[in-house]
Amino acid sequence: MTADELYRRLRSNQAPELIFLCGQEQYLVQHAARSVRQVVLSDEKDDFNDSQFYGKETTASLILEAAMTYPVFAEKRLVTVKDAHLLSATELEKILPYLQNPVPETCLLFIADKIDNRRKFFQQFKKNGALVEFKVLSDREIPQYVRNALNQNDVKISADGLDLFSSMVGSNLHEVHAELDKLLTYIGTATLIDVKDVQAVVSRGRAENVFELGNAVGRGDIATALTLIMRLGAAGEAPLKILSLLVRHFRQLWKVRELQVQKYPVKEIAKVAGVPFFVVDGLIQQGKKFSRKDFLYAHELFLETDLAMKSSGADAGALLESLILNLVIKKGK
Repeated sequence: MTADELYRRLRSNQAPELIFLCGQEQYLVQHAARSVRQVVLSDEKDDFNDSQFYGKETTASLILEAAMTYPVFAEKRLVTVKDAHLLSATELEKILPYLQNPVPETCLLFIADKIDNRRKFFQQFKKNGALVEFKVLSDREIPQYVRNALNQNDVKISADGLDLFSSMVGSNLHEVHAELDKLLTYIGTATLIDVKDVQAVVSRGRAENVFELGNAVGRGDIATALTLIMRLGAAGEAPLKILSLLVRHFRQLWKVRELQVQKYPVKEIAKVAGVPFFVVDGLIQQGKKFSRKDFLYAHELFLETDLAMKSSGADAGALLESLILNLVIKKGK
C-alpha cells in the first residue's frame, strides 16, 4: 500500500486492522503514526484502549494478548509496537497466524526503521495488511513537497521563493516544517509567500555554507574551507550529501561563468543555468575566481571522491577533507 492509499483510508475514518509503517524518513513515519492514532482512538488519552510496546523489550505473546483484547467502551483499540525492527525473527514468526485472522476491533500498528522483505512475516503482512515505506525525499522532490504542504494551508509560494527556500533548508523534513511554520506565522493572513518573505524568515543554513565554501576555495583559504565543512557536518549533513551539494554548486558556478563570458544578460543566465535570478550576481562574482581548467579539475576530484566513498570503505569524512584540501591547494596555486 502506498502512503496516499493509507491516508485516503484514514480520511474515510477507516483504519486498516494491520498497519506497518517503516522507512528512514522519520518525520513521515511519525506523521502517519499520529494520523492512525487520531482515527483509531476517539480520545487521545484513552488508556483502556491504547497499548504500546517496544521491539527490544517485548514478546509476541504480550503483543498478541493486547491485540486480542476487546476494546473498552469504544469501537476500536490501538496496539502499537515501536522499534519493531528489533523484534527477533522467532518472535515475528509467532505473530504470523494473527496476520491471517486479525481481530476486527483492533488496529495493530508496527513502526520500524527497516524491514527484511525476504521474511515470511513481511510477505504475509503485505497480503493481509497495509505495509507503507517512507523513503527519504531527494532534493528534487522537496519543492513539490513544500507546495503540497502549503496547499493544505491554502497558501501559495512563488517559483523564486520556492527555489530559495529549497536551497536554504534542504531535505530534512523536520527542518522544512519548522521553517514553513515560521513562514506561515510571518505572512499572517496573506496567501502568497515570495522571495522577500523567505529571506526575512528562513534561517540560512547549508546553502550559505556551501556558497561560502566556494568562496573559500577560490581564495585558497584552507582553514575557512575546512571549518565550513565541519559546520555542514554538525548540521547533520552526511559526507556523501555534502559532496552532492558541492558538485551541484560547482556545476551552477561553471554554467553561470560560461554564460557570463558569452555576455548573456542576467535574467537569461538565470533561466538557462536553472538558478534563481536573485543569486546570479553572487554566482557570477564567485565564478570569476575559477578558470575552465579549475572547473575540470574540480569535477575530476568530485568523481574520484564519489567513487571512493561508495566503494573503498575509507572514512567518508576524511575523504571529504582530502577533497577540500586538494581543491584549495590546487586553486591556490
